[in-house]
Amino acid sequence: MSVQMTVQQNELQQHRTMYDVMSTRARRLPTSILFLIADTGAGHRSAATAIAKALRIVYEQARASGQPVPDVEIHIIDAFTECAQFPLRTSVALYGPVVRHNPRLYGQLFHITNSAKRFDATKRLCQPFLLQGLRALIERIRPDVIVSVHPLLNHITLQAMADVNLSVPLITVVTDLVSAHAAWFARGVAACVVPTLATKHLALAHGLPTGHIHVLGMPVDPSFAARTAATTAERRRALGLDADCAVVLLVGGGEGACGLAEAVQELTRRRIRAQLVVVAGRNRQLYAQMEQLRRCTNTPTGVALFGFVQNMPDLMRAADVIVTKAGPGAISEAVACELPIVLTGALPGQEKGNIDFVLQNGLGVLAPTPESVTHHLTALLDTPGWQLDQMRARARAISRPRATFDVARLIASSAPQASLRL
Repeated sequence: MSVQMTVQQNELQQHRTMYDVMSTRARRLPTSILFLIADTGAGHRSAATAIAKALRIVYEQARASGQPVPDVEIHIIDAFTECAQFPLRTSVALYGPVVRHNPRLYGQLFHITNSAKRFDATKRLCQPFLLQGLRALIERIRPDVIVSVHPLLNHITLQAMADVNLSVPLITVVTDLVSAHAAWFARGVAACVVPTLATKHLALAHGLPTGHIHVLGMPVDPSFAARTAATTAERRRALGLDADCAVVLLVGGGEGACGLAEAVQELTRRRIRAQLVVVAGRNRQLYAQMEQLRRCTNTPTGVALFGFVQNMPDLMRAADVIVTKAGPGAISEAVACELPIVLTGALPGQEKGNIDFVLQNGLGVLAPTPESVTHHLTALLDTPGWQLDQMRARARAISRPRATFDVARLIASSAPQASLRL
């Protein structure tokens, strides 16, 4: 009898040991986070990439503090490129050309579909061309958390998750400051991250519970949260600029430059007393226009031209003012750097409200024509500086430079096996 009991006890101990090993391995499995985006404009990928960077930093800091946290596995997927079928994939690819050549048409489409009822009809029309591929993607990755950074992916992702019986948090990160489309707000998400109180009110109006809405600010690259003791003059010298001359930063990357080339041409014609730093981003047409203009410029200090850059915080902190269209990313980055803003225009639809956001918060001015850009810049730079100082102070008051880290912590704490003390 005692021998049999000993055998049973040994077997039980072996089972317990095996269970402990398996539990330890399970705890050590990486946390898998799936970001769903669409490359309709640069903002959705930029936001996802910024949050991914912040997530890795958050996990590294937790690990450095001695917390037994798992590794993190991050997937950033363009759902329409990876999962959609014809004709939906082709239709989404038309976003860039439509915005560049017929922004009015895009604005009309935005407003026509901007209600829960109308978007539901649009969703039912598009769903057959995306749902199957999205199911397969989710089934293959089996993430611990899904983060949607595009309005057209929220409702259909909930359906795909239900179809494959995956019960994990879906978090929506809204990347519009004011005029957010109804598609952003899907009942059933675990959390909806919004950048402003205006978007919180929209989320409430679309039936999301108050406790699921988190006003955390707009996610921008973590480098915008870093502060250095360098002076403006030192930053300018590091960039090869004149330390004693005003700097106007003109940004026109992405879809639609809103007359930026014409504004630069007018500024050079009027020989404005400032260094012009132009960032064309991936907009090849704008870069070519600027390259041609720079060869014949007669501006006293010339034009510095860049394509896609990785040091936007350095450029912004070296500048006195930024000239850009009303994209939410550019506005949020400028606010993080306490940089006054001159807006040249906005994409009809979701960007229109961004103009009101800038003007009502005293962050800058609207200059829809090249002549008005020159007029406002001359007024801002030639005065003793009190207007610019006021704009900087107002930006400082509403800035959320660490918003990206707050979003990352929310996502990390939503993982089923989360044990981070955040």
